Amino acid sequence: MLRRFGDGILILLVLIMGAAWLLGRVNDRSDPRLPSKPSETFVVPAPDSIEEKEKGPILPAPSPFDDQSMVEAQRAGPWSSGTGFAIGDNGVWLTARHVALGCDRLGVVNGQDQELVAASLVYVSGRADVAILKTQGGPEPLALDLNEADLQLDATGFHIGFPQGRPGEVVSRLIGRELMITEGAWRGRENTLAWAEVSRSKGLRGTLGGLSGGPAFDARGNVIGITIAESLRRGRVITTSSDSVIQALKEARLSPKGAAIAPLQTDDITRVANRVRRDLKVIQVVCLPPK
Repeated sequence: MLRRFGDGILILLVLIMGAAWLLGRVNDRSDPRLPSKPSETFVVPAPDSIEEKEKGPILPAPSPFDDQSMVEAQRAGPWSSGTGFAIGDNGVWLTARHVALGCDRLGVVNGQDQELVAASLVYVSGRADVAILKTQGGPEPLALDLNEADLQLDATGFHIGFPQGRPGEVVSRLIGRELMITEGAWRGRENTLAWAEVSRSKGLRGTLGGLSGGPAFDARGNVIGITIAESLRRGRVITTSSDSVIQALKEARLSPKGAAIAPLQTDDITRVANRVRRDLKVIQVVCLPPK
């Protein structure tokens, strides 16, 4: 994850995996299975459901007056991990750039026998925190909804993936736009969306590192962005905006089509999230040490 410290300063944080016993266990299986242990019961806010609250006005267009954040980007290192999700039924996956960039060997975790399925990096955005991976075969893709014209402030977002290297979810509420200025391993200026964290999986405390690259869903079950950053101090989650994903798909010459997973509710998100992980629509991505 990209994690905020101080006043608007962000640094790169990806989860470092201690499971060195995975070293070298990479194959080319076309049917990777994910860690079988599901996430724990979701912590539902009380007393009223957040979906019952009225949404706010339409999300404004990007503006020079948007809040800005500075990022010192770093490359992925051995045993760091993140999340990815299916956008093509032939093994095409979206993830965050910082999850994969600089990694000599990428793998997708097979939770049944703790093997890894080999993945290759086939596209890296020139300005945004977006990357595309390829494996031999894959599940049916998730649906993308990249039209922000009707996106409202206070809309509920659902973030699914592998925070801290294990299954987990976060529910958030849209609060506005933010311009992310990146330096370091790459340079760029990227429009992003800022979300206020509302609740998370039971037992998930501290950093959301490892959730980077995971899908952010709207209440209809469509992917509306990629989760890329967090602010522990402010309780924020940051996602890509539509323009970053649209440009990546255009440059990679992809026109993904998928189905919405289901209408999402806070008190049912754990069940749905465990299903999409079990169905391999959301996967854990691991950077392996060089051979």
